[in-house]
Amino acid sequence: MPMQWVHGYGESMRGGTASVRRMGLMLAMAGFLSGCGEPDPGPGTIRHGSESQEIDKDRSHRTGDFPAKVFHYSYSFDLRPTQDSSRQAHSGLLMSVPSPGGDCTVLKGPPGLTRVLWNGAPASRVEPLADGALRICGLPVSEGHLLFIEADVTVPEMTYDYTQVGFSRRQDRKGNTFSYLMSWVEQCDRLGLCDDAPGRLATFSFEVQHAENDVVLCPGQLFRDSPTETFCLIGPGRQAPTYSAFAIASNPAWVKTLFAQAGATRLEFYEVPGGLLAPALNPADFTDYLGWLKSLLGPLPYGDTLRVVGGPTEFLGMEHPANIVLREDLPLLRSEYANGPRHTLMHEIAHQWSGNRTTMAEAYDFAWKEAIAEYLSYVYEAQKWPSDAARTRVYWDRMARSAMFYPKPADHPEPFLTFAADVYGTGPMIFFLQLETLLPGGQADVVEGIQHFLSVPGVRDTEQLRSSLEQAAGLPEGSLWGYFDAWVYGSGEPDWPYFDVTTEQVDGQLTLTATQQSYEGGIYPVAVTVRVRGETQTKDVVLNYGLAPTSGTLSVTVPFPEPVLQVSVDPDSRVVNRRFFGALEEAAPPRWHF
Repeated sequence: MPMQWVHGYGESMRGGTASVRRMGLMLAMAGFLSGCGEPDPGPGTIRHGSESQEIDKDRSHRTGDFPAKVFHYSYSFDLRPTQDSSRQAHSGLLMSVPSPGGDCTVLKGPPGLTRVLWNGAPASRVEPLADGALRICGLPVSEGHLLFIEADVTVPEMTYDYTQVGFSRRQDRKGNTFSYLMSWVEQCDRLGLCDDAPGRLATFSFEVQHAENDVVLCPGQLFRDSPTETFCLIGPGRQAPTYSAFAIASNPAWVKTLFAQAGATRLEFYEVPGGLLAPALNPADFTDYLGWLKSLLGPLPYGDTLRVVGGPTEFLGMEHPANIVLREDLPLLRSEYANGPRHTLMHEIAHQWSGNRTTMAEAYDFAWKEAIAEYLSYVYEAQKWPSDAARTRVYWDRMARSAMFYPKPADHPEPFLTFAADVYGTGPMIFFLQLETLLPGGQADVVEGIQHFLSVPGVRDTEQLRSSLEQAAGLPEGSLWGYFDAWVYGSGEPDWPYFDVTTEQVDGQLTLTATQQSYEGGIYPVAVTVRVRGETQTKDVVLNYGLAPTSGTLSVTVPFPEPVLQVSVDPDSRVVNRRFFGALEEAAPPRWHF
């Protein structure tokens, strides 16, 4: 980092109210100028208050729209008590201007923006477009130069679409006020100016003004500049997506405790006195789990401290960079998992890599980020608590059998929230669990594929996951196309197979014949286990159709010298398959967002 930026950083740390905005901009620019992201912005000046930074001086006369390429967000939020339930915020975006330059760009934002500035001067035009988009214009900016757009925002105390997205204040179990500003997939424009496309990573700085007794958390590195100011930074080299990075949470009664430590990594809990979460969990489990995850995926992406907070949320958990919000009464809820609090926290920790550091290319790649978090939690469970892992599989299987959508739906179902709740069974089972018996190295190939997929921070789509799994298994490119076409991609309600199994015994040999049945007559690449039980013995028989089956009927003959008393298809819940074929539909289990 150039020395002038280091000096500027130190000055802004001491600079009072506007410090975080300046500090975030300086660090974003420092990363920019030292080659950590965008091309050299070139000469010129941008003025923001009293600060002066290099920007476009030699303006071209090009006019017209250019696409926003935001690489840093600065966001200030006022949590101080007022008579008004809404809150004041200031939203700033630093972006690089692509070729050929221009004088307008299109962003998303809430209604009622005021004091919209373009490189420090009032915007010449703010034009509402369809779907909440805004065309913002100012003096022309040349290709390769920087543009800083900012605006004042009034954030209402309001949540949207049956979620906690937005800004809310709720009473926790002990009567304290839990305040929560939360974004989600394609929802950041409810809170301020932003590019809400999921496949965008940026750095962030947050400044929160609050009452002196408030404990305030926000994503990234956490600083308490004064008793009434908290700021956070996701700096150069540690980018994050808007769906999880726009977040602020507070509670005056939170008490910080060190819960677990794995090497330099600290897992800290913020709970009110008498909180339920930490007492329901074993610190040794998470010391080991953090060490295991880091051995697979590398260091924690957003620093050595991961903060876990409890609050009155509607979801079980939410992953923010360096912060995890858990539902405070999680230990009291009936769970389909053997240990709901433990599984949920393991899942959310895995999201620091799967979803945050490496994120989805578009909204309907949502399934892979949830699938990886679920599957890695399951793999660890299987090593430590096999019976708990078996219960996880049963729950996945029930959700997947009753799924309403394919993991990557071609028809983009609405509302998105309904699709998002649908992937917690189909995702881990189809992307990973079913492949354990189809790939040559089994589970080791699947885990290595996940490692390869998440190895570099950035944006990934579902096809890249397929390619990573092929590479890990040593398969030629395209070997999993048939599998993904059958199981992953589709429109409407999934047409999962039903396995009609018959038996025939001759001279102590048992022939099992399985025929796939589906409404559309598809043939699924799959390996399904059939368990046969006699009076004195039980045998598991695998019918492996392979990755490129040409027939839905497969027979296998095995020794079995006694009459068959019972036949069970997929007894360990490892394959998505219908339990009934016809008019009878299986009831769906409860589904949660986390």
